Amino acid sequence: MTQDEQRTSALVAACAREVSTHILAYAREAQLDSAAFLVNVAALLAASALAAQPEDQRLAASRHIQSVLRLVHCVRDEEEDANEHSQPRFVAPKALQ
Repeated sequence: MTQDEQRTSALVAACAREVSTHILAYAREAQLDSAAFLVNVAALLAASALAAQPEDQRLAASRHIQSVLRLVHCVRDEEEDANEHSQPRFVAPKALQ
């Protein structure tokens, strides 16, 4: 990783921590499930980020988001893939459907 990439990564991480703190405060204040609220806000932000991309860059941006999510959370082994249909699925809020 280059110095520029390291700097950008550090800025992104700092921003995410700061924003997450505010999002979780909203959830606590509204007495909502913090984890679910954070997921809903993140999904809406991702959708907004994709919508803001020029059309010729949307596919690349979508792949980038999927790649980042896989690195953070969605790495699954073959057993989990086989059991995918037996597990409850995340349902997006109506605003995202």
